[in-house]
Amino acid sequence: MLVALFNDQYVDMVGETTKEEWYQKNKSGNLRCPVCQNKVIPKCGTKKTWHFAHHSFRECNGYHEGETDYHLLGKKGLYKWLINVDEEPILEYYLRDIHQRPDLFLEKYQHAIEFQCATVTGNDLRKRITGFESLNMESDWIFGMKRIKQKGPNLFYIQSSDLSAAKKDDNGHLYLNYYCPLKEQFLLLRNIIPLSQTKTAAHAHAFSTKNFTDIQCLSKTFTNLKQDNLNYNALWNKQKTTWRMTAFKNNSPGVMYFKKVLYFNHRSLTLFPSIAGIPSKDYYHIETSSYLWQTYMLFLIEQLPTSLFSLNFIHLEFQRLLHKRILQNRDFPYLNESWKDAIHGYLDFLVNHLLIEKVSEGTFRKLQRVHYPKTLDEAFKLDEIFSEKS
Repeated sequence: MLVALFNDQYVDMVGETTKEEWYQKNKSGNLRCPVCQNKVIPKCGTKKTWHFAHHSFRECNGYHEGETDYHLLGKKGLYKWLINVDEEPILEYYLRDIHQRPDLFLEKYQHAIEFQCATVTGNDLRKRITGFESLNMESDWIFGMKRIKQKGPNLFYIQSSDLSAAKKDDNGHLYLNYYCPLKEQFLLLRNIIPLSQTKTAAHAHAFSTKNFTDIQCLSKTFTNLKQDNLNYNALWNKQKTTWRMTAFKNNSPGVMYFKKVLYFNHRSLTLFPSIAGIPSKDYYHIETSSYLWQTYMLFLIEQLPTSLFSLNFIHLEFQRLLHKRILQNRDFPYLNESWKDAIHGYLDFLVNHLLIEKVSEGTFRKLQRVHYPKTLDEAFKLDEIFSEKS
């Protein structure tokens, strides 16, 4: 941790205090943890960022030992950046009502900022966000840049837990923010389109802390979306090719289930319809690959004995598959949406492409039969044509 109490006054490790001065303060025995009031000692070595550590580690609601040097550097760097952009950050502000300690707190905005370097579970992420919300506080996550790998223009591998912390910008697109304390640089991902559990298409913007002068930029959209979509279409088509080429050897529960269902109905998962596997609105709320659940939805609709079908029928079937963990849900604590929005988005997509029509609220009618390609060559060609039309 970077903050302690000395004679009941807050002191921190980001100022100009020397090693000798810290050790002199330590001799007095008056350096204390702001949360549990137990004694802390200054760690002013040469291998790790200077920090405080509990003298004798006991249960402390606010602090957890074992922070990496990268995390300490990140908190310190972000604190200095916020000072430089004329904000008034508070380091490691302890919120006693919810027993949480955001890395940085902007009191005038009631805004908590977490610099996250370790993987956080979905339940813990939601709990922490809900804790801030219970105090009517805004919050944002900035992730350590070590957690992301760039694999090409507009293509990144990110942790699935990071994606869960995404928010939507004013255009309705997902975004995330990363920071590297070693390079003193931000990497802002905008217009995020998940291709798989960890593979993501996104437009990236890099800024040094010297050139990044407005905190509002953390939620700003910079991209020319029309130009970016051209790149995204190519990446998405490449992903569809990967799905077609690997479906036969993928043994995950979801693939095996849908493969079996289609096989007994004389269909091949490799030759799924080109109108499936689409980044329809809010599709990413279902973590399972879109080619699987969208192909299954088309199959469900096709197998119905009547032309009319209800939204509730689709909901119940997908709820069953989620309960059996054949389908996987992706939780976004900041978004007031769910897997049902993915269903609605794809149904709207099918309406726009005249495959079905909406009869009334919650009721649809089939208009056309779904075309399944007979060969991979045909499938690839149809994917390309469909991509150009969409």
